[in-house]
Amino acid sequence: MRLSLGLKLGFTYLVLIVLSVAAFGYFTMDFFQQSFLDEKKAALFTHANILANSSAPYLRDREQRPYLNYLARNQAERVGSRFLVLDRTGLVMADSAGDFRGRVLSHPEILSALKGENAATPYREEDYGWILYLAVPVYSGKQVTGAVFVSADLNPMVARLDEIRARLLWFSAASGAVVFVISLFMGTYLTRPVKRLIVAAGKIGSGDYGYRIETPPGKDEFGELTRVFNEMSTKIQAEDNIRKRFVADASHELKSPVAAITALLDSCPRKEACSPEEYHEQMKDLRFEADRLRNLVEDLLVLSRIEGNQGQLKIEETSVGEITEAVRKATAPMARAKGVEIRTVHSGDIYWPLDGEKIFRVLVNLVDNAVKYSPAGEKVILGFRVKDERLYFYVSNRGAGIPPGEISNIFERFYRVDKARSRETGGWGLGLAIVKEIVELHGGDVVVDSEPGGETIFTIELPKLT
Repeated sequence: MRLSLGLKLGFTYLVLIVLSVAAFGYFTMDFFQQSFLDEKKAALFTHANILANSSAPYLRDREQRPYLNYLARNQAERVGSRFLVLDRTGLVMADSAGDFRGRVLSHPEILSALKGENAATPYREEDYGWILYLAVPVYSGKQVTGAVFVSADLNPMVARLDEIRARLLWFSAASGAVVFVISLFMGTYLTRPVKRLIVAAGKIGSGDYGYRIETPPGKDEFGELTRVFNEMSTKIQAEDNIRKRFVADASHELKSPVAAITALLDSCPRKEACSPEEYHEQMKDLRFEADRLRNLVEDLLVLSRIEGNQGQLKIEETSVGEITEAVRKATAPMARAKGVEIRTVHSGDIYWPLDGEKIFRVLVNLVDNAVKYSPAGEKVILGFRVKDERLYFYVSNRGAGIPPGEISNIFERFYRVDKARSRETGGWGLGLAIVKEIVELHGGDVVVDSEPGGETIFTIELPKLT
């Protein structure tokens, strides 16, 4: 059987109330019982001592002992309890009820009184119910000459305690019922946001990634949970859109080289079917398209490994000067073929905590782009500097530049400003996406300043990681 959260809360509060009232009732009843008993004992000890003082002269004088019955009956009528006067042998000399005269009693309380000690003990008799036996010594000077024994009915006090106990039970039952009903309503009210979250989670599980929940009023935990859930839903939707766009773009981009390779193979299916010049040109084009496909796969693999995965970084103190010089050497052949010069600019080598291999790839991508889009005879500047505990790399060139409206899009996957030149440059529009991902993994940022037909500067800012 599946219990709702509201019922669970109701039963929980009910159990807590029952346990609390039971504990309260137990200690309260124990306190009342002890208080009533102590009060009864104190009153009876007082009356018993009064009778003991009155009886002392008559216990010494045998001729006047019959007067003891009068004293015992008189005290019994005033107090409402049975009084007995005994000599030092335990022989009953007077009994307000008249039944035990002439008998020897040996109750523990009487024996204690004959030793000079007050004693009182409650008993439960099968025929009479609760009875209190109490005894005090009778002194003649400093010598114990007898005892006064009192038998008091405790049943009225027990009945009163039972009445209080019944009221406590009724109160606990009523309180438990009221609290149970209130907790059901409160549980239903408090679990509404949870139920909405369950429905929303089901929506997202079924593919409705943009589903939102109305944020409840107030700033409690449910409101915060709803806000976090909506943020998560937004991110999931954004990631899903990126995934769909990525798959669509990748599929679209793969069509061109695959179609080109297929067309080339169809035009000359066998070496004998075309001239040596045509065959050579075909092999050259096939190599070009195969290289483009290889670069695409490599870039996709790099993105899939590093995307949001800071654990991919291997941070260590690295020579920044050595990285820039390695980048210059790696891109120099392409620059020479294009007639472009690459210069490195800095005020001296420094060491900085970073992932050297990945920052090398970032700079190669930027310098590679700068060379591709620079006219022959131009210079590409690669430099670095440190300011305010932050490392800045910059790559600049002069060329066609980037239109202002395109700058916000250039870091998106498969985005190219000049789509007509994509085959000529061999690019897929993934290089800057890789740059942005690696820089953000380092906790840094990329800034672009460009003038159409003028200078373009890419600046990378990296904090000092620990």
